[in-house]
Amino acid sequence: MHSFRLLSFLLPLAAAYNARRSALTDCLNNAQVPILLTSSPGWGAEIEPFNLRFSPAPAVVTIPRNKKDVQAAVKCASKTGTRVTVKSGGHSYGAYGLVGTMVMDMMEFQDVTYDKNTQIASVGTGVRLGNVATKIFQLGQRGLPHGTCPGVGIGGHATLGGFGLDSRMWGLTVDTVVSLDVVLADGTATTASATKNPDLYWALRGAGPGFAVVTTFHLKTQPAPPVNINYGYTYTFTSAEQAAKAYAIAQEWGQKKAPKELGYGILLFPKGSFFVRGVYYGEKAKFDALIAPLLVLLKEVHGGKDPVTSVQTLGWIDSLTALAGSSLTTPVKGYNLHDTFYAKSVVTHESAPLSPTALKGLFNYLYTTTPPGGAQWFIISNLEGGPGSIINSFPPNTDPHSTSSYAHRDTGYVLQLYAFTANSKPPFNSGIINFVKGMVDSMGPEAANLPAYAPYTDPELSVADAHVRYWGGGVKRLMKIKKEVDPKGILYNPQGF
Repeated sequence: MHSFRLLSFLLPLAAAYNARRSALTDCLNNAQVPILLTSSPGWGAEIEPFNLRFSPAPAVVTIPRNKKDVQAAVKCASKTGTRVTVKSGGHSYGAYGLVGTMVMDMMEFQDVTYDKNTQIASVGTGVRLGNVATKIFQLGQRGLPHGTCPGVGIGGHATLGGFGLDSRMWGLTVDTVVSLDVVLADGTATTASATKNPDLYWALRGAGPGFAVVTTFHLKTQPAPPVNINYGYTYTFTSAEQAAKAYAIAQEWGQKKAPKELGYGILLFPKGSFFVRGVYYGEKAKFDALIAPLLVLLKEVHGGKDPVTSVQTLGWIDSLTALAGSSLTTPVKGYNLHDTFYAKSVVTHESAPLSPTALKGLFNYLYTTTPPGGAQWFIISNLEGGPGSIINSFPPNTDPHSTSSYAHRDTGYVLQLYAFTANSKPPFNSGIINFVKGMVDSMGPEAANLPAYAPYTDPELSVADAHVRYWGGGVKRLMKIKKEVDPKGILYNPQGF
């Protein structure tokens, strides 16, 4: 009897779903928007996420060729009440670009142009960071602040944050966005800038996914530095006490001594590996003088031993390539790099670096806890604050003069805590999630309620918790804007609005 009742309840739902999917595909076909269905060749590769921990199951993927196709696809989704997610590079840690009933893959939006008069680069939403960097340098010897992984798409990067080692000098990627060409949830094409649709512009620069479909970004570029000092110093600390002391020294030095021209981070790996790395955007003699006092302090903690050292003087593209560890050029189609992992992030405040107590807890945990199933891990702690940081020079998102919903304008460091399967492939051991959560828990109550960095999506956070950690005091305004621009909730972000 119970099975019959359940079946009688589910059958109408399935029929309604199939009818809506049929209406959607009919609409898309009538509008001549290219689509893939579950029966299409290449479907499996198309919906395979970067993080293989997930198995998304959209009903249809659209591959618009131009803005007209985007408008038509969004109108079809609105007409049929279909939730849409947008895929740029597909690197979302939670596979969020693939979770809509309809996915809009922006791979055809590959144009990159540069206006030498305005110094603005116009970049299609489907372009990956390595290709962006290569093209704008070719066009005008220009650079942009962005992350080091060349396969990441510009779409999520430029609407959620976008940290690079040059960001303390130039700002985040979101800070370079002068305007955006977008399609709204009703299919209307428009522009968002500080003077046109300013509320939407504010929302898109920090909380973008789910507010509009961006077709083109217009980004303020910078002259690419001709001299770049890529540096790395590797220490091996045999005890948690040593490592905690070294981290405290490196943390304080960065916040007090690192000029904005120094990209600077502390990386932690298993077996006591402790890595200080970054890029100095200037002459080597200045870098040598700058870094010397830090090296003296760390050498003392390291038992008087020098670190394994790598210091290279490189041109702009060679510097980016060295950071990437691979070619910057990435394929438009057939991109096939993946991992199987879970990650969390912690954003410290400039005024409150991690305390000795928190660091003792963290390093004791790292030195005594083994991740399950042979999983591997790392922690990247990048300096965003410090002397003269451009990131922190912008007003907070609660300021009436703010033009960005990005929340973290008083940041010291952003920590990414990341663990992955032994071979980076499935199956995923769910104990890895608890292992990473344990990293944060080990730092005690001072880390428990710290903000988080939205590009390092944490699907384990509730929507309410994600809102507060990602966007802080900007949440109410974001909710209001979402209701204005997408009242039917067609454009979807699982942790968005």
